[in-house]
Amino acid sequence: MEGKHCSCFLHGTLEATIFHATPYAPPPFPFNCMFGTGKPAYVTIKIGDKTVARTSQESDRIWNQTFQILCAHSSDSIVTITLKTNCHVLGKFHMPARQILSEASLINGFFPLTAENGNPNSGLELRFMLWFKPAKLEPSWGKLLSSGGFEGSKNAAFPQRSNCVVRLYQDAHHRPGFQPPFEICGRPRKLWEDVFKAMEDAKHLIYIAGWSFNPNIVLVRDPETEIQHARGVKLGELLKRKAEEGVAVRIMLWDDQTSLPIIKNKGLMRTHDQDALAYFKYTRVVCRLCPRLHHKFPTVFAHHQKTITVDARLEPFSSGNREIMSFLGGLDLCDGRYDTEEHSPFRTLNTESHSHDFYQTSLAGASLQRGGPREPWHDTHACIVGEAAWDVLRNFEQRWRKQCDPSLLVPVNTISELCHQPTPPRISSKKDWKVQVFRSIDHVSATQMPENLRVEQSIHEAYVEAIRRAERFIYIENQYFIGGCHLWEKDQHCGCRNLIPLEIALKVASKIKAKERFAVYILIPMWPEGLPESEPVQDILHWTRETMSMMYKLIGEAIRESGEDSHPRDYLNFFCLANREEQGEGEFVPQSSPHPGTHYWNAQKHRRFMVYVHSKLMIVDDMYMLIGSANVNQRSMDGQRDTEIAIGCYQLRDGEKKISRGDIHAYRMSLWYEHTGRAEEVFREPRTLECMRSMDSIGQQMWKIYHGEEVVDMQGVHLVSYPLSVTNNGSVEDLEDGGCYFPDTKSPIKGNRSKILPPIITT
Repeated sequence: MEGKHCSCFLHGTLEATIFHATPYAPPPFPFNCMFGTGKPAYVTIKIGDKTVARTSQESDRIWNQTFQILCAHSSDSIVTITLKTNCHVLGKFHMPARQILSEASLINGFFPLTAENGNPNSGLELRFMLWFKPAKLEPSWGKLLSSGGFEGSKNAAFPQRSNCVVRLYQDAHHRPGFQPPFEICGRPRKLWEDVFKAMEDAKHLIYIAGWSFNPNIVLVRDPETEIQHARGVKLGELLKRKAEEGVAVRIMLWDDQTSLPIIKNKGLMRTHDQDALAYFKYTRVVCRLCPRLHHKFPTVFAHHQKTITVDARLEPFSSGNREIMSFLGGLDLCDGRYDTEEHSPFRTLNTESHSHDFYQTSLAGASLQRGGPREPWHDTHACIVGEAAWDVLRNFEQRWRKQCDPSLLVPVNTISELCHQPTPPRISSKKDWKVQVFRSIDHVSATQMPENLRVEQSIHEAYVEAIRRAERFIYIENQYFIGGCHLWEKDQHCGCRNLIPLEIALKVASKIKAKERFAVYILIPMWPEGLPESEPVQDILHWTRETMSMMYKLIGEAIRESGEDSHPRDYLNFFCLANREEQGEGEFVPQSSPHPGTHYWNAQKHRRFMVYVHSKLMIVDDMYMLIGSANVNQRSMDGQRDTEIAIGCYQLRDGEKKISRGDIHAYRMSLWYEHTGRAEEVFREPRTLECMRSMDSIGQQMWKIYHGEEVVDMQGVHLVSYPLSVTNNGSVEDLEDGGCYFPDTKSPIKGNRSKILPPIITT
C-alpha cells in the first residue's frame, strides 16, 4: 500500500452504462450445438477481483442498463468488463483504472472483446459508456441541503419522504434525573416505555420483525415510572392481550437453525426463536420463524432487522384518527438490553432492573448466583411518524409475503381510521424531517425488489455518500468496524470489501492535503460479544486491527506528504466504553464465587467490565444521520448476507429549505454527555483540534483508571480510549506496560486469525 495516497486512487462514482453487443450470429452446424453462444448473455464489471455490477440476461444482447459503482481503489487496479453466458466467457475488455482517470472522465463507444486466451474475438464488440465523477466533487451536506437539492439516494427501494417526525433514543431507559446540561437538549426519551405505550394503544396492528425476541422480558421496570400499571408486565402477555382485543399481532423472527432440542433450543446465538414460537403457539398472536436463505451458507446469516410498527393516535393539530408509527434501530426485544445511562455492572443486580435479567455472555460460567459483573449495554434507536414509517411497514409486508402466508397480513387500505396522506409537521414547526429508509436485502428475502435489482445495498451506499459529503466531522457508534480489505497489509482477499472505513480514511487524507481541519470519532466495544479468547471473537478483532492499521497508514502518509506537524490521532480516534465501580452498601451478595484466576474472577475482583456498544449510528456535521440495525462489516452491508434496515435523515429549519442542526446536534451532545459525564463547550464543534484533544484526554485518563490495579470508581464517566498505540507515521502497535491484552484476560487485543472459520462468517 506504500505510496497509494488519495491522489493515486480511483475514488468516486463510476457510472457504467452497458448498451449492447454485436448481434449473435449462429455458427454453421455442428458448431452451433457445441458452443453456448446462442444462450442468454449478460455482462459483468469487475474492479480487481471483485464483481461490482452485473446486467440481466438477454438473448438479443441488448441491455441498456446503467450502474452507479462506488470506487475507492488504487489507480493500479484493472477494470474488467466481461460478456458471458452461464456456461461460457464470450469475451473480455480490460482497462487500467488510471485510464479512466486520465481520459476526461468519459469513455464511450464500441470496444472489441478478447477471448480467454487474450487473443481478439473476431467480430465481437460491446458498446458501453463509463463516466467517472471524483468523490472530491461531491457537494458538502451544508451546501446540498441548504439548496434543497438533495432528493435522496437513487438505488434504494424507498424514496426520501418529507414531513416526518423522528424521535431519537439513547439506551432502553433513563433515570428520572438524567438531563444533559445544554440548553439545546431536552430530557431524553425512554424507549421501552414508549414502546409499551405504543403497543398498548394500538387498535389494528402490531408488526414486529426481530433478530432476537424474548416474550418473557419486562419493558417497564422503573419504580418512578408514570405508567405504574405497566411495571412487571411481560412483553408476551401484553401482546397476547392485544391480540385478544382484535389487534393483528404479527411477529417475524429469524429462525436460528442451530436452536435444537438437544441444546434446549438455546441455539448458538441464544435468540429465543423456538421459545417465542412455543409461547405464542395456542394464542391469537401469529409468530413465524424465517430462516435467512442463502445458496452457500443457509445457516450462517441472519435476519437482523429490528422493527416495530403499530397504528397510533395522531398527534394534535392533524386530521384523521390514527397513523402508522415505526421503531427501528439497534435494540432487540430480548435479554440484557435494558440499561440506563449509568451502565452499572454491579449495583443494579438486586434491583428491579436486573435481578431477573442478568445477562453476561463474555464470561464463562457467569450467573447471578455467582455475582457480577453483568454486561452493561449501550444502544441507539429511533421512532418515525410519517410516510417513512409506512415504508418500514411495507418492508415488513414484503418480507412476510416472501416467507410467510400473505393472507395473514392486514389490508391496511381497508382501515378507515388510518391517515394515508402525509400530514403537516407535528409537535412543533421545527420537526420537519426528511427521512429515507435504506436496506441490505435481496430477492430471496423480500418481494417487490426495485426493477433489475436482485440485491439492495442502499445502506452501504448511503454511508459512503454521507462520508463523501462530510465537511467538518464524523461521529460513529457501531458494534463492529471492519472494511476496505483490498488495501489491508494482508488478508486482502477475505471478502470484507465494504468501503466505509476506507472512505473515512480518504476523507481525512484529502482534508489534510487541503489544509482543512477534520475530525473522526469512532466508538466501538472493547471486543465483540462472546468469550474474548474464542475463535470468532479473536477473528473479528484481527479484522478490526487490520482495518485500523489501513486507516492510520493512509492518514500518516497524508501528513508526511503535506509536511504538517501533526499526529494521526489529531484526526481519527477510536474509543470504547467501560465502567468501574467501588463496592457500595446494600449491594447484591452472591451465593458463590467464580473460580479463582478466571476472567470472571478477575473482573469481579477488580470491579470492572466493558460497556457493550451495540449502536449502529453515524452523525455527519451534526446535519445528517444514519441509524438502524446495520453494523460496519460485510455481513451487514453486503445485501446477500444479513438483512438490515436503517434510515438516513436530516431536519429543516422552521419549514424553510435551510438545514437545521437542531435535534441531531442535541442528540450527539446528549450522547457525549452520557459517555463523558461532562458538558464541555468544545463539544459543540467536534472538528476542532481542541475538541479532539479534549476527548482523547478524557479517554486516556479513564483508560488509566480502568486498566490500573487499584479499584477507583469511574463516577459515571465511561469513555475510554481504545487500547492501542499509533505512531507519528501511522503505524498501529500494542500499548506498552502490558497493554497487549484486555484487562482481566489473556485475550490479545489485536486478535488472531482463525485457522478454522472461513472469513465470510466473521467479516
